[in-house]
Amino acid sequence: MSEIILTNIYIFILATVLAILEIQIEGPNGWAKNLPTWRPNSDKWYIKLYIKFMSGREATGYHITMFTFVFLIFHLPYVFGLDLSWEHWLKTLSFFLIFVVLWDFLWFVLNPHYPLKKFKKEHIWWHKKWLALAPLDYYGSVLLSGIILLPLVSVRHDWYIINWWLFNVLLFSLETLVLVAFTFWVLDIDSWKKK
Repeated sequence: MSEIILTNIYIFILATVLAILEIQIEGPNGWAKNLPTWRPNSDKWYIKLYIKFMSGREATGYHITMFTFVFLIFHLPYVFGLDLSWEHWLKTLSFFLIFVVLWDFLWFVLNPHYPLKKFKKEHIWWHKKWLALAPLDYYGSVLLSGIILLPLVSVRHDWYIINWWLFNVLLFSLETLVLVAFTFWVLDIDSWKKK
């Protein structure tokens, strides 16, 4: 249990640091709007596929590189000798899918230009489809992170892996709530521009 908690907290800290790094890079302009980054020709089939996978968001060299970098970081334990089993790899992919949502949401939690009161479709042009209070991608990615673990349930006839997933999702949610409270009451994030 302590290993699961430690891994979860480490991934949460990684998402927080990466969100802060992106805030420093992008500033008030989301989705690399004003960055001097490569913007590939969207007529190519593989770029069309990428754009479809990213729910219609523009392909940029910045984002392709960042997602690749994070994907490689998640696979670093295998380079250091972790056994590449189906269980380990599916857990890695599950963590990666949750991490992408967490990293993106924390960008808003910590960004003085996009405080949570602006976490709405009308303020965030790059998230095109919303369901209730969040971009549709968030729900899809978290749901997929659980679905990809189902083959392990059917092979083992054991629901341990689903409990593992639920525990991690709940712990990430709790950590996010703590960080949100910290940004409101300690950082006073809505007042950053005034200081």
